[in-house]
Amino acid sequence: MKTRFITSPDGIRVAYDVTGQGPALMLLHGAGKDRRDWHKAGYVERLKSNFTVINVDIRGSGESDFLTNISDFRIEIICADLFSVADACEVIRFAVWGYSFGGNIARYLGAWSNRISAMTVVGVPFGPAVDDAFDRFIDDYLKKYGHLISDDQEDPDKPMKPKSKIKAQIPVFAACFQAMRDWPSIEPTDLKCPTMLVVGSKNKNVMNYAEAHSTLLDQAGIQIEILAGLNHQQEFSQTDQVFPPVSTFLIKHTHMDKP
Repeated sequence: MKTRFITSPDGIRVAYDVTGQGPALMLLHGAGKDRRDWHKAGYVERLKSNFTVINVDIRGSGESDFLTNISDFRIEIICADLFSVADACEVIRFAVWGYSFGGNIARYLGAWSNRISAMTVVGVPFGPAVDDAFDRFIDDYLKKYGHLISDDQEDPDKPMKPKSKIKAQIPVFAACFQAMRDWPSIEPTDLKCPTMLVVGSKNKNVMNYAEAHSTLLDQAGIQIEILAGLNHQQEFSQTDQVFPPVSTFLIKHTHMDKP
């Protein structure tokens, strides 16, 4: 895995790697993960014979710049990062596969740009980026970890002391989660590309959304793939079950696509 970097329009360094050949496919990881997880779970190896796989560390994650300001996580500049990566790869149109936090971001790419050829959103619903349950979670998170956030932000130029990966990410999560409260709602009818929503049958939040909005999803032409017996974490970790339907969908909608 050879790391490449671009500098985003706002001066942030974003890491990515490129593997394979074929139509371009960008992978967007979940919160607390980074692009290495796509390699570790075997997705990149399975995809590389059919796609040019562009695997990105979303800002604040992995080898991309460490960020702790709420303003650093505006959805418009996150999307600008990803289009800058695509530009560096000399890609005009590309598909997107986003899991969890990455799926949330993917929704905006698919709604705001004609550059997206197809999209798979895994484990998150459409509508607001922060629903009522997530909003309560954010409040609880800030109450629980507020002292750590304050300690880390008192001197942003001071080198971070060694700590666990999870603890190191607390200020990043706090900033990002709060920024997400201002991300606009994305409805199924906003999407400009063929879209698949993937959900594990034990992911009750998204299952409830899919059932309550089945007519709207159908009218928008969104394909629903329910993965029997999987919870949210397993929507990524169970590669053997997740990969076949997603790869079939993406191949169908990209291999005849012309830039």
